[in-house]
Amino acid sequence: MESTTAQQTNGNMDALFRPKSVAMVGVSEDASKIGYRVVRNMLDQNYPGDIFLINPRGGTILDRPVLKDAKALPHGVDLAFLAVPMRAACQALKGCIEREVKFVVALTAGFKETGPEGERLQRELSDLVRASATRLVGPNCAGLCNTWGDFHGSIEIYPHRGDISLISQSGSLCSALSSNLAVRSSGISKYISVGNKADVNVADLLAYLGQDPTTRCIALYLEDISDARRFRDVAFQVSRKKPVVILKSGRTAAGARATASHTGALAGQDAVANGAFLQTGAIRVHTLTQLYDVTAALSKTGPLFGKRLAVLSDAGGPGVLATDAAVEQGLEVPPTSPKAREDLRALLADFASVRNPVDMTFTRDANQYARCVEVLYRDHMNGILITIPSHFSVKEDIVSALGGVRKDLGLPMAVAWLSADEVEQARRDLWQKGIPAFLSPEPAVYALERLAWYGAWLKRRGMAWAERDPEPGKSSR
Repeated sequence: MESTTAQQTNGNMDALFRPKSVAMVGVSEDASKIGYRVVRNMLDQNYPGDIFLINPRGGTILDRPVLKDAKALPHGVDLAFLAVPMRAACQALKGCIEREVKFVVALTAGFKETGPEGERLQRELSDLVRASATRLVGPNCAGLCNTWGDFHGSIEIYPHRGDISLISQSGSLCSALSSNLAVRSSGISKYISVGNKADVNVADLLAYLGQDPTTRCIALYLEDISDARRFRDVAFQVSRKKPVVILKSGRTAAGARATASHTGALAGQDAVANGAFLQTGAIRVHTLTQLYDVTAALSKTGPLFGKRLAVLSDAGGPGVLATDAAVEQGLEVPPTSPKAREDLRALLADFASVRNPVDMTFTRDANQYARCVEVLYRDHMNGILITIPSHFSVKEDIVSALGGVRKDLGLPMAVAWLSADEVEQARRDLWQKGIPAFLSPEPAVYALERLAWYGAWLKRRGMAWAERDPEPGKSSR
């Protein structure tokens, strides 16, 4: 049964993500230590709240006075970080509980993931918080950040501000997602590393982010699912309003064994997890690159409501490759209608192919792309994949033309620009304009298929898609 504290978490989780006061238990004057780095990161981000530093030696660190014990904290601090040795963690947690700290983030590692003794100490942490009003994140985690609150309580990088949030059992993936979203002109609203999940779990955090106005899409990296029934219920409710994209490791026997040495997780049968994801509307991906691509694409375009895909190219080979990839992924590449073929023939050379895929043949007229997209839009296509072989000399014109038609029509589009470094900035510019852009057709098609899967899930349940707020969380602070 769900604990009382778990039921209360959603109501007070602002104390975790938007704390007015923070303590670092185990602060260090050594700049390489986690107890220094997290405090330094908060200060560098101009955290506006109260910061309390705790170390038995006292003195000053970072020009701030240091308390000798957590019991010297004022009552009701919102958030405390523990960066103490494993065997000192329980005593430090007791001090935080006595001072009615609302959330504790245990950065310390060496618990359940290390064996029986670590598992015993982790149970002791769990027992302490379950008998109190204090909630615990971790242990064995890397902290959290909130770009809309200018809060950097983590050892991981501080990301560009955006509308994608991440819940991860790996701290390093908070940095990885942040970096890889940036090259897709996307950013992070919040990320949190949950580690061993001795108390606060993924369902708690997912329920909160499902109500968060600055989060439009939620990414999850999971090694296991605790409290599977509650996770399923929460994921279903959240997926009705915003997409949830899941990368779950431990699909193989060897991978499942590896999770035990990382977070002490029991991965369980992957088929069971996959079935749960299908029921809840969560969008499963299988690689990190797919996690980056699909979350960024959902943030930019939203779901795809239908499988009818138009393929537009100015060369035959790339269009055929894109068509094969689309069909293999379960999308449809239907022939254009007689009216669309007539309209396309009026725009293109006599030897162009006006069926689907549409081969415009080689052109340097960037507006030709936009005009053909408009015809395909009127032909009731659900999305358009455009392949571009090269076009270095007119790349800015192509970006401008496609950006304009995307803005005017609102039709989900993706681009596979087959050149590499020569057009890397053009790909980033397309992402910025709401058009996911890739190096080849296959990842573009995969992302579109995942968007279509989610759109079909919503449609079967009669659910509408909330339009994008161009400035999410503008009033929050």
